[in-house]
Amino acid sequence: MNRRRLLRVSGSGLAIAAGGLAGCLGSSDETPPPRESTVFDDVSIVEGTMEIALVSEPEVESRADNVDAPVATTIVPIGLARAGSRSSSSGSGSSGATSRGNGVPSSAPTGRHGWAIYGASSGSHWRDNHDDELETYRATIATLGVSYMGSNDAYQAESPGPEPADWDEEWSDPEPGSMFEVDLHGLSADGQGETETESEIDAGWYRVGTHLESPDGDTDFEWQAADFKLEQATSGWTIDEAWHVRPRV
Repeated sequence: MNRRRLLRVSGSGLAIAAGGLAGCLGSSDETPPPRESTVFDDVSIVEGTMEIALVSEPEVESRADNVDAPVATTIVPIGLARAGSRSSSSGSGSSGATSRGNGVPSSAPTGRHGWAIYGASSGSHWRDNHDDELETYRATIATLGVSYMGSNDAYQAESPGPEPADWDEEWSDPEPGSMFEVDLHGLSADGQGETETESEIDAGWYRVGTHLESPDGDTDFEWQAADFKLEQATSGWTIDEAWHVRPRV
């Protein structure tokens, strides 16, 4: 039997719990861009463990009407990559490709972490024309999930959208501002490792998905994800590519 685990780290202690966007990067002026949101403070890999830090006040952009949630104004606009983050660094140094799995996505629009945004252009013209339809709301994370998505070839062939995966690890109502640690040993393609020490970490793609809702639970903001390509370097496992995969606003 697999021994998969999700560790929740808080400031005062530790708790253990058992556990499509189709098309190219660009979008026309008539196509709504992927929505903006703030969910993760950071995601990094440390000695075979994925560390997921959630922000204390999640926010999401929406065109939904009659949402009973405070309006927020702090989302960082799409822009350039942030330097120096463990999560946004590249282990390969390959040149900029514009599709997932083909190298460092240096030519793609990026979010606040320097992670590329799939399906996005700057979206400035569309946003200018629809500014009165958009609001940025406070949100809650109803579900957090982590899953191994497969090899690089399999991931490129599927090009998954923001829908939920078959989660290897799942947590309901994670506390905002918390840190979660997921041991990647055993989150493999076959899932047949007997123990954590006997199973290995698979290279390829891992998804961290979040299901967002309004704080009162009445508005479903649906799923979005951050996908990470892991490769083994001389210094250990590193994130070679990172992509936001969000529904269009």
